[in-house]
Amino acid sequence: MDLIGFCIALGVCLLLKSLGHLPNVTTRVVDYNERIPFLRQLNTTSQTDIFIGMHGAGLTHLLFLPDWAAIFEIYNCGDPGCYSDLARLRGVKYFTWPEEKIHLIRSDEEGKHPQSGEKHLKFANYHVDPIEFREQVKSMVDHVRAHPKFINSRRAQRRKEAEMEAEKQKKEL
Repeated sequence: MDLIGFCIALGVCLLLKSLGHLPNVTTRVVDYNERIPFLRQLNTTSQTDIFIGMHGAGLTHLLFLPDWAAIFEIYNCGDPGCYSDLARLRGVKYFTWPEEKIHLIRSDEEGKHPQSGEKHLKFANYHVDPIEFREQVKSMVDHVRAHPKFINSRRAQRRKEAEMEAEKQKKEL
């Protein structure tokens, strides 16, 4: 299972470490910026089962996720419907912090908009409780692994690998 985090933030290493013992889960951190060609971004996203990020335009990559995928918006920055609606329209499962656990997200300072300099939630560095983060991700992993399209995709992949191995063995004879 592929899980990528679209978030370069303070404490990201701690969050990755908290996921280290999830069985059969590969984590990658990507920073989709102007140096990464858009087609490469789409290729990466289309092979991702769980997509994690802060509120922002990068989450629109959810449009290119596989049908079984899940997205986790770490913090919605006061705009709760934006990406949950987009995920619903795309047909992927949306996750975020439950309201009763929102206190587990904190920032050291108020963010400032890069052009206007005004206070803005989207531009703050956030810290997330790694234990609760792991629990949220485990829920997402369970969702993906139980999704019928994910199961069928993995079966097809195993069949293809078995056919390729049989073909290879045939050629060796």
